[in-house]
Amino acid sequence: MKNYFFLFCIIFILFGTYTSIQGSSARTEVINLVALGDSITHGTGDPAKKGYIEGVKVNLEKVMNTPIQVSNFAVPRYTTEKILEQQLDKKINKQLKKADYIILYVGTNDFRKSADYQFSPLNRNKINRGKVSFTTNLYKILENVRKENSAAPIFVLGLYQPYVEYKNHPEVQKIIEEWNVEIVKVTGEFSQTTFVPTLDLFQNKPKEMYFSDSLHPNPAGYQLIADRLYEKVLKESSTK
Repeated sequence: MKNYFFLFCIIFILFGTYTSIQGSSARTEVINLVALGDSITHGTGDPAKKGYIEGVKVNLEKVMNTPIQVSNFAVPRYTTEKILEQQLDKKINKQLKKADYIILYVGTNDFRKSADYQFSPLNRNKINRGKVSFTTNLYKILENVRKENSAAPIFVLGLYQPYVEYKNHPEVQKIIEEWNVEIVKVTGEFSQTTFVPTLDLFQNKPKEMYFSDSLHPNPAGYQLIADRLYEKVLKESSTK
């Protein structure tokens, strides 16, 4: 009888251990997404302040069947210089270390500042000097990110053209294209770093349907950005 009792205890312990292992393996892990940027990544223009980041989160959770934990450190009016300062924050770097995906969308305020917020006429010399500073800072930002996290895919979004109400909007378009070329060059210097174009998203579309003001998208505009970024993230995930 004692032998049967002893055998029962062993079986009970083994069964408990097995179910515990099964439960832990079935436990869903969280995917960490960290975003850096300015008012566009912050979601300005969307009454719900969700912006394109929330759109990406929702889409990814559906297809990956895994919760997405978002740490959005975007601040309105931030330039590359301000993000470099922000990267001294240990709390932000802690989140970057454990990030599975990193999103960076910056440059709009660098461009606007270099133009003295005056788009007609344009001071090409000053804008070109601003582009050089922006490019240098962007490289430093990505370098800092890679120091904290050497493995997570980084997605760097390009600039779009919201200044269509100006008569010289083709000239503005050309300059923004030049800035995007620099973003492509910088992202190409870093492993697992993808450029995400946005310039084409709003071309030949009525501005009042996709923008909340002269600069920021409305929910419909943010959804266009979210869908484009989601495609890039999904493509990157499928190659892993």
